[in-house]
Amino acid sequence: MVNKRRVIQEAYERFTVHQFLNYFNRCHHTQFRVIAEPNPPEAIIQSAHTTRWVEVTTAFWSEEFAKELYSAASGGAHYMPVSDDLFIEPDAQFAAQFASVIKKKLEHASYEAVRDQYGRGYLLVSIQYPLFGAQTFHFMRRALADLRIHDRACFRSAYLIYEVAGSYQVTRWRLPQ
Repeated sequence: MVNKRRVIQEAYERFTVHQFLNYFNRCHHTQFRVIAEPNPPEAIIQSAHTTRWVEVTTAFWSEEFAKELYSAASGGAHYMPVSDDLFIEPDAQFAAQFASVIKKKLEHASYEAVRDQYGRGYLLVSIQYPLFGAQTFHFMRRALADLRIHDRACFRSAYLIYEVAGSYQVTRWRLPQ
């Protein structure tokens, strides 16, 4: 039996890689294309002269919000909406989730083998936060600054991918030093 959640996740990861490659190729005048999807990482990409790799992760507003999105997308009978409680400091809550996701990826030892084979990769962070806006960046930077991260130097850079007015925006994000 095929896990619907996994199928949806893989489709979204492909979509995220596609959004990134469109942006990156346009901005850097390159022609990277996906040549493999080993998972992990999500994609091995290649241009005429270079092979790199891409890892995708998602920063959700909260675990509860992640469950709502996946339950809605999978079409299951067990739809789990976010509660209708009052939310206090949602930007800070999201920023803590974001920082946790970044820390986990930067400290993950399993990327060392792919880094050794292809060089440092690109970390794509899909932002899934309905209140995401310009002020959220301040909370994200502060949450990351408060963490101690043992970076394994597997990523050359990170990019945020988020929806703005019905289209997707890609923004380079400076990783903690």
